[in-house]
Amino acid sequence: MSTEDTEVVGNEEVLYRSSDLYFSAFLCALELPMIGTEEEALPQNRKKVYFVFKIPKKDLRRLKMDYFGGTGKVRAKLYADRIRSLKQLCFT
Repeated sequence: MSTEDTEVVGNEEVLYRSSDLYFSAFLCALELPMIGTEEEALPQNRKKVYFVFKIPKKDLRRLKMDYFGGTGKVRAKLYADRIRSLKQLCFT
């Protein structure tokens, strides 16, 4: 299974699913609504967690380019807090 996936929900938004902790923290720091998590069972009693966001369709490509291109800007403390929060979700 891939580390990301999208599903169209209406004309304006997509459900975006990612297992990338740091990109997901970036999206959270931008106040994009995370609507939940999904888990995938892996061998040896391990699991992979996916973070699911509802994102305006027109913004998804730009958000990816901003983050992966190094031009995205969020407040550093907020980003660090979001990383900690997402890690807690993964391990509880």
